[in-house]
Amino acid sequence: METRALRYFQTVAECGSYSRGAELLRISQPAVSRQIGKLEDELGAKLFKRNGHGVSLTDAGQTLLERCQPVLRELEQTKQEIRNGTQGPSGSIALAVPPAAAHFLVPALVQRFGASYPNVFLKLVGGFSSQIHEWLVRGQVDISCLHDPLPQKGFEITPLLQEEVFLVGQPGMRLLDRAQIRIADLADIPLIVPSRPNASRRLLDTWVARTGMTLNIRAEADDHSIIRAMIRAGIGYTLLTQGAFELDQRHGLVAAVPFRPRAYWPLAIVRATGTARSEILERFHATIREAARDLARSGAWPCVLIDR
Repeated sequence: METRALRYFQTVAECGSYSRGAELLRISQPAVSRQIGKLEDELGAKLFKRNGHGVSLTDAGQTLLERCQPVLRELEQTKQEIRNGTQGPSGSIALAVPPAAAHFLVPALVQRFGASYPNVFLKLVGGFSSQIHEWLVRGQVDISCLHDPLPQKGFEITPLLQEEVFLVGQPGMRLLDRAQIRIADLADIPLIVPSRPNASRRLLDTWVARTGMTLNIRAEADDHSIIRAMIRAGIGYTLLTQGAFELDQRHGLVAAVPFRPRAYWPLAIVRATGTARSEILERFHATIREAARDLARSGAWPCVLIDR
């Protein structure tokens, strides 16, 4: 298989369209179609199926995407290292992290790592835990931070810290004038939460299962910006860590109250174990832990470190 054809295939898969893929690659659509057609002939299987809005992957296409993404990233990293010669370690690392944790972690991490490894390109993506897990499985990211990751063969989990969870809503709403609330208080209020199997929803379900109560789920949303917009509008309440609501609270758009006993969501570093470990990725893994430790100890990131 030619590297060029694999890159064309990856771009079309990520764009969901031959025309958008060709535009991004800055080549003609027929040229993209020819390369992917040759790839399909070589593999003896169709890689895409058309839908009303473009194309989606077949089972064969999904398998190829999961296998070729880490290979293409490794080739790009090798090319960068050779080009840079003696200028120090180079390459690229793709990191996925939940937006709330990214609020505290990412600026410090990028500054710290960039100072030591200026020739390493960092690609940063944010999403809910369920999305991040899928990106890891597909090989779209090299390393991630995940809330309460479930053990899974082929992945290494390094516990990092615990972030405190708060009930968040529009200022003036019931319960938010208290100094603290209980898990049982959630039974009587409209909630806006992520859908299953998101990690925060899974933890919420675990908490309420212990009490036997029934939640009033007003709406489900799998996007932080949507949840925050509904909270600011007073539609309901949600559960968030401080990084997700700090800016809105600072501007008086939301109010937050802690739980008693305190409630926490654990955050861990997760990466695949089935591929060769590069020295630069090992260093990046260590830098995540160092940055989190220093932020926690300084009080800049309100959390509890998990010693290991």
